[in-house]
Amino acid sequence: MKSIVYCRGDSKDARELEREIRPYLTGKGVEVASVTSKDDLSTIPPGEADGSFILSLGGDGTFLRAARLSTQLGLPILGINLGSLGFLTDVEENEVYASLDAVLAHTYTVEHRLVLEARVVREGQEILTTTAINDVLVVRELTGKILSFEVFIGGVRAGQITADGIMACTPTGSTGYSLSAGGPIVDPTVEALVLTALSPHDFTSRPLVVSAGSEITIKVKPSRDKAAFMRDGERVGDIHSFDTVYVKRCPQDVAIIRLREKNFYKVLGAKFHWGC
Repeated sequence: MKSIVYCRGDSKDARELEREIRPYLTGKGVEVASVTSKDDLSTIPPGEADGSFILSLGGDGTFLRAARLSTQLGLPILGINLGSLGFLTDVEENEVYASLDAVLAHTYTVEHRLVLEARVVREGQEILTTTAINDVLVVRELTGKILSFEVFIGGVRAGQITADGIMACTPTGSTGYSLSAGGPIVDPTVEALVLTALSPHDFTSRPLVVSAGSEITIKVKPSRDKAAFMRDGERVGDIHSFDTVYVKRCPQDVAIIRLREKNFYKVLGAKFHWGC
């Protein structure tokens, strides 16, 4: 069996835990490849990418980056929470070794969650392709002007939105930035995508829940300013006037290792105090 340990590179706690976990796993016959959030994941040797599972050490942000790697490699992922919220990670630090034993014994279930695939097209050329666990968004620069977008759902024009930005998210991402922007909370088992305008110019541009089978097309209207294209909270490129962003469900889901039954609504109450 092989494993890839993904830890936050600037976290002392994560690096220390990685150093403790490595001999524990190798002592049980598990080959270990370690990467950090600062590493270029494309530099992982092919043999090391052929793992059995991915272990994420950090908070929810680290988990999102590791989960994209998990999707890319087709491996299940287990999250060890070293952050503050721990909404996505399943295991606390004091449960690490018991959890590793359970994974090695294959006494776990796998929860599949949908992933976004996004493409940015400029003047007929695809300039960027990425995946996202939570969300992708086009947002104005800090000193930029308000933006206008023409939106299509499944090839059908849905309307025009003027706002600070626009976001497409998964049910997993519905409890992230989209929620802060007034979007709905969506059960992660629901096959849907959410489109949310950020600080819209009018009161009618409300969040929209669409089928996960629909492709969302966002055409950027003329503007004097560039905008930022972001994925899971990270800026990954610039957006220009007349760019088109295509967002759809990725063919590969992310496979999350669950060691115990995890009730979404109980977690929602515990972490977000929903209904409390």
